[in-house]
Formats: sequence, C-alpha cells, structure tokens
Amino acid sequence: MGRFRPLLGILLAIVATCLVACGGPSAKIPTTYTPEILQQVELYTPGVVSLRDRFPELEGYIQNQDWVNVQSFIHGPMGELRARMNRLAATLLQKDQPQAQSLAKELYVHLERLDEAAANGQQVTAGQEYRNALDDFDSFLNLVPTV
Repeated sequence: MGRFRPLLGILLAIVATCLVACGGPSAKIPTTYTPEILQQVELYTPGVVSLRDRFPELEGYIQNQDWVNVQSFIHGPMGELRARMNRLAATLLQKDQPQAQSLAKELYVHLERLDEAAANGQQVTAGQEYRNALDDFDSFLNLVPTV
C-alpha cells in the first residue's frame, strides 16, 4: 500500500482538477431579451416615457422666455429623470448598457446647461440645449425594446 499512496494522491488531484474544470454551469450573459428581462424593462419604461412626453411643455416655456417655469420644470418633473433612466438602463442587455448610461448622463448635462441658460435669460443657448437633450433622450429610448 505504501507504493500506491503517491499514485493515489496524483490520481485524486487529477480527478479534482477535472471536476472543477468541467463542473457546473457558468453564468451566461444574455444576448437577447428573455421574458424576465422584458418584464423588468416593461416595469421602468413608462416612467421614462412619461417624462419624454412632457418635453414639449419645456419647449413652450423656452419659446415664451418663461425662465421661472423652465427652471421649475427642470428641477420639478425632470428631477426624477436621471434616476429613472439609470434604472431603465440597468435592465437593458449588457451590450447596450454603456451607451444608455452615457446618453442618460449627456441628457442630464444638457438639462444642467439649459438650467444655466434659463438663469441667464439666454434663449438661443436654451433652445440648443433643449434640442440636444431631446436628441439624447430619443437615442436612449431607441435602445429600449418595445414590449
């Protein structure tokens, strides 16, 4: 038996290595939307879309140079936008998440610049930032699957 101990140790090491290497299923990153993922997307999409639907109100305030309402709108209804977009972005496919997060961040930057333009009564800058924000918002929504 003394001669077989080293051999037994090597054999056990080989078996253990094979079990670890060939063992259980590895976590796979989804490449298509599963019903479970779509359910999560469906949960967060309406909150984001409802804010997109309100953007024309902001445009009206800018056209009328109603800077108080522009700022109130940005800090009021649009105050939840960043959190809602980030939650929705996290439900997208992993390949789309970085772009969605980047667009959400850019949109927020445009709203900050719009707020600053409103504080200074700069209609042209406010209009440009509004259009840039709208473009980023629409690009973000284009990443979201329709359910």
